[in-house]
Amino acid sequence: MKKSNIIISDITYMKEKFCIAGFDTYEKNMKRLMLDGGYWDAGQIPTTYCEILVDNEKFKEPRDYPHRTEDVNIDIDSIEVLRKFEPGKTLATALRESLSKDIQSIFYHHVKENAYVAQGTKCPSLGAILIPAHNIEFFTEDGKLRVRITDFSNQTYELKVSCKYLRDIFDQDKDVVGLNSTVAASQYAHCRIGLARKFLMQENHCYLMLNGLFLY
Repeated sequence: MKKSNIIISDITYMKEKFCIAGFDTYEKNMKRLMLDGGYWDAGQIPTTYCEILVDNEKFKEPRDYPHRTEDVNIDIDSIEVLRKFEPGKTLATALRESLSKDIQSIFYHHVKENAYVAQGTKCPSLGAILIPAHNIEFFTEDGKLRVRITDFSNQTYELKVSCKYLRDIFDQDKDVVGLNSTVAASQYAHCRIGLARKFLMQENHCYLMLNGLFLY
């Protein structure tokens, strides 16, 4: 295995499991950190965003694109935590090299209907944009937290919120007004955008998700 320096940027819910991803400061790309090809249990996930050294390797039998672009297996016992971050300006600054101009640019302009990328598309499945905070609005749909984002290309997207940090806040009191007040009090928003795995066998769509939000 090779050793990588990873700034963990995406901590997201995957039903009963969690998906952990971050920016490799050595290779200048995103990596999704898998455990034996699978996701993390609640007791394994980091308690905060952090920068780590970790041993990792490509899958011997990798998944299809787009997730294949970032997927790596790691040795969880090899993790060395170098520093920890609060979800704000310091973390956003450390991740600035992972930014794209707009959401289409993250996925090499393969986003369809401002909602999804087709399974099998050779493009990234993880990335980020920086926008004015007032370009974000949280809302609920069928009791679930969602977000409306307008990027610098003046394209508006409605995304599922998969970020553990945001979901935990919302699940405490279901206070969308409070979330939007926090956004309104900020100037900038570093938005982590990722692709879900396709959910239905007959469907070929990997939908956009908000994997993280760092306000300042």
